[in-house]
Parts: sequence; structure tokens; C-alpha cells
Amino acid sequence: MKQGIYKNICKVVVLMVLVSGITGVGSVLGQQVYYSGSAQYATGSYFFERSTNSFYLTNSIRIRGGGVSLSLNVPYMIQNSPWISYSGIGYIPTGGSQSETVSDVGKGRGKGSPGSTTPGLEPVILTDTVSYNKYGLNDPNLYLSVRLTPLTQTKTLLYLNAGTKVPVTNPETGFGTGAWDFGVGMSITQRFNTFFLTADAMYWHLGDMEDLNFKDPLSFAIGLGKSFNNSKWLVSTMVTGYTPIIKGYDPPMGMSVGLGYFLTSNIALNANISFGLSESSSDIGGGIGWSIRL
Repeated sequence: MKQGIYKNICKVVVLMVLVSGITGVGSVLGQQVYYSGSAQYATGSYFFERSTNSFYLTNSIRIRGGGVSLSLNVPYMIQNSPWISYSGIGYIPTGGSQSETVSDVGKGRGKGSPGSTTPGLEPVILTDTVSYNKYGLNDPNLYLSVRLTPLTQTKTLLYLNAGTKVPVTNPETGFGTGAWDFGVGMSITQRFNTFFLTADAMYWHLGDMEDLNFKDPLSFAIGLGKSFNNSKWLVSTMVTGYTPIIKGYDPPMGMSVGLGYFLTSNIALNANISFGLSESSSDIGGGIGWSIRL
């Protein structure tokens, strides 16, 4: 028990050092430093027999300057089952400590058509976890974004992006996969007067769990937004998806609608609601977020 407490304390200290380092570097170099966060709730059965309710609180520190942006994101999680794990691409229904069952069932579901499913397949039945309710820090991740278009260009923004997830949580808790994840890709934003069109694609190498192997997926997203009232308000919608990740199961896919408001030039607020479009996604989710320039 004490050993677990000491490990958690060490994780918090390491993360505090990283956050302090990023903030300090930004201050020394005279770059812009931002603190942002979000509180999100999601619920769904995914491809399991019972539903999982998850609450995520994420805190991020980002420095930006000269077309380069570096951010550290630290998620905190409360969940009533160990079946949903955090990865570099977000949350995946792995089965947690029962990932071997997910793998075995998936092999049967994927026969004749690897990586795909057919309608009406029975849900995966795992050991009941009615009494399960855990919370704690999740795996942190780092993201680097480099702007490829000139800083003077404001209508078309093209970025080269890279990210990694650092495994610090135990897969037995359902919070993480216990492996490193790495991703690289590009994104573009095109402005048409008060409309914004965004597109993003990223290739990920996902580290395997002990009893469950992942395919390396391509993530993609496309969104449309419109600003109002001298750009103080922004309404947006986005569709996100992935190529197959776990053999025998449809990959996550969803749609979200968001509303943003710039309280001042340094403070922005937002709210969103999301809907799952595949069996590997939560049924519904929503939350709020904030960004503050320090």
C-alpha cells in the first residue's frame, strides 16, 4: 500500500518538474505560454455487455513561438470499469486486465474479413465489475507542432505534428496500456471569411499490451467552423475516425459539435457534445474546456 502511494507521489513530482520546465523555457525564451484544461464525461457499452462511465480531467501546459508549439498534457481519470484504456489516440476498449478475452473473441469475429465486423454480433462478456470504481493520474502525453506555412499567412495554416504517450500507469487498473505510443502527421486549416475548414491525419505506432496486439492505425478528422460577433463566438462540428486497431472490431469513429467563446484576448471557453458512430466508441459524451494565456 505504502509502495503504491510512494509511486504516485513520484509521478506527481516528475510531472510537476516537466510542467515547471516547459513554463520556465517559455518564459526565458519570451514565448507565449498557455494553460488549458477540460472536463469530459463519456458513457457507453462499446462492444461489451455492460456500460462504462468515464470522467476525464485534463490539464495542459503549452509554449508557442516562431511557428513551433510544444505541449504537455496530464489526464486524471475516474472510471467504473477497468475495460477502457488510454492510448496515444485516446481511449480504446481493451478489456484492461481481461484484454486476453477481447483478443480471443476478436480473432473469431474477424474470420474471413480481418479488422472488420458484421452487424448483430454478440457483445463481449467480461467478468462483472459492479463494485469497481477507481481514480488517479493517467499516462501523460507530449505533442510537438511545427508550422510549415509562413507566419504572415493567415488564411491557410499547414502543420507537421508529432506526439507520444508516456506509460506510467498500470494496465491492471484500466487506465493505460503499459506501452509507449508514437505518432506523426499533418494538419491544415483553411479560412473562408468567417468559415473555417480543418483536416488532420496522423499515423500511430501503438505499443502492444501483454495479451492484446494493436494494429498501427491512421487517425483522421475533418471539421467545419464558423465565427460570429467579431470572432468572439465559434460554432464547429467535426467527424473523427481511425483505420482498424483491434482485429475483429470496428475502430472508433465519432462526431462532435462544439461552441467556443473568447472571454478576453487571453481567455477562451468552450463546450462540446459527442456521439459515437461505431462499436468501439462511447455512445455519448460531453464536456467543457478552457484556455488561458499566462
